[in-house]
Amino acid sequence: MLMKNNVSRFLLIAIAIVFTTYFIKDWVDLFHCGAVESCLQDAHTYQNYTKFLSSFLLTVLAFYASRFACCPRDGKWLKIAFTCSMLADVCFRLLGMFVTDIPVPPAILGITCFMFFQSALTYRHTRTSDTDAHFPKILFVPIVVLVVLAIAHFAGLLPQMLFVIGGYAAFLICSLIAACKAGAVGYFSQHKAKLMKIGMIVFFVGDALVGFALATSDDHSVMELISAIADGLVWPVYVPAQILLIKSCCED
Repeated sequence: MLMKNNVSRFLLIAIAIVFTTYFIKDWVDLFHCGAVESCLQDAHTYQNYTKFLSSFLLTVLAFYASRFACCPRDGKWLKIAFTCSMLADVCFRLLGMFVTDIPVPPAILGITCFMFFQSALTYRHTRTSDTDAHFPKILFVPIVVLVVLAIAHFAGLLPQMLFVIGGYAAFLICSLIAACKAGAVGYFSQHKAKLMKIGMIVFFVGDALVGFALATSDDHSVMELISAIADGLVWPVYVPAQILLIKSCCED
């Protein structure tokens, strides 16, 4: 259904064009800079704009796809999830460029938005009927993990970034489990459940690549090269993952 009308085709073509430009720029920059973190960061201004544009277009596609959802509730939670995803990319890509005096680092705000993104997807993927409004028990796990990590952080035992990343990892894993079990619940068709499962598995791989991308090291080191390569592979994984999750909303 999603791929059979002009609006969705236009959005997918626009996403593909924008993706192609920053994908090429990522690898041209890596070839030009080599494993030099400062050079790569200075060269990524174009990618910050275009990757946010890609996120915005994916969110527009999600809102449009929600019109073809099996029920209004499913479409609503898809829109909530992708709004959180777009806000995360505002933090990651734009906030630091335009606002200098920020009490909380933009990366922390972005990861927090992605926690809400994964929570919304978990809620969506655990529905059992059109009217089901139960709070998924699996979400208590990352909430407890986040509270424990927060206590450790405020007690001075854990750095802020590790506290937030650890909390997000818990939400991500639970979201992955919920997506993989969606087919067994019986509410979603097997086709939709398969798209959810594959989409979340691919998204999980993308987040693993983000982990490698964050593991920067000394210039010209092997670890810095691995970090730069991983960074260039994140969006080629993220974009298909998000399209699969969007497509899982539409009627078969």
